[in-house]
Amino acid sequence: MREMTPEEVRKVQLEILDVVTEFCDEHGIKYWLDSGTLIGAVRHKGYIPWDDDIDLGMLRPDYDKFRESFNQKNSRYYFACGENSRDFFAAYGKVLDTNTVLFEPDINGYKLSVNIDVFVYDNAPDDDMIVKEMFDRRDLLRRLSGYRNLDWINESDSLLKRFVKSIVISVLDVFPQDYFIKKMVQNTKKYKDVATKRIGNFTAYSRTVCDIHAFDETVAMEFEGKMYKVPIGWDKWLTAMYGNYMELPPLEKRVTHHSYVAYCEE
Repeated sequence: MREMTPEEVRKVQLEILDVVTEFCDEHGIKYWLDSGTLIGAVRHKGYIPWDDDIDLGMLRPDYDKFRESFNQKNSRYYFACGENSRDFFAAYGKVLDTNTVLFEPDINGYKLSVNIDVFVYDNAPDDDMIVKEMFDRRDLLRRLSGYRNLDWINESDSLLKRFVKSIVISVLDVFPQDYFIKKMVQNTKKYKDVATKRIGNFTAYSRTVCDIHAFDETVAMEFEGKMYKVPIGWDKWLTAMYGNYMELPPLEKRVTHHSYVAYCEE
């Protein structure tokens, strides 16, 4: 296998995007371009120039339908999430191109494939304090999962620090590998059967909630020369997440937030 260029990685990501969106359209699953990909569509009609990933969003019922059905129809592309894969590191999902290999953040890191993110949005309670508690619990569970499953003892650590970390790891090893991910999923589904006015992402990193009616319908928007779906309330959603999303960040912040190395067949 040979190392892929950033341009080749983007090409594969777009191929995954087309496979996923075609599947969703065929099976009545609602999705939307999300996060930085949505900003890219609105502001650049494609990738943010310094971005290197693709994000999709789905409401919980559509996400569960996708999670339960996508892998039955595909061999090359695989949907991984904490509910499908016991050793997966996140409670949200990624669609992987299994013809590639990708390591985060480097060759010694977590092994995946070139992928796109699929974020799931759940009902958010109307009480802001309860929303904060749910986000706080999610962030704690994500940290504990990382401590339980990832190698975070560094060669540069002092002997005392290594000793403390080894004790923490020994304690957390008592729990099953996917214990904290399952707890995170339980946390995010607390209001699944409650008619709330807002939704939020309680499985990834955003601490944003938004009026659920911003996602009642989708409209088409251009991204890298093709048309994909975005929420009808895309301006309200982006404003809730980023504030003035049309303003470019300072030059020093126009850098990728990801680190990886990817390989494909010769």
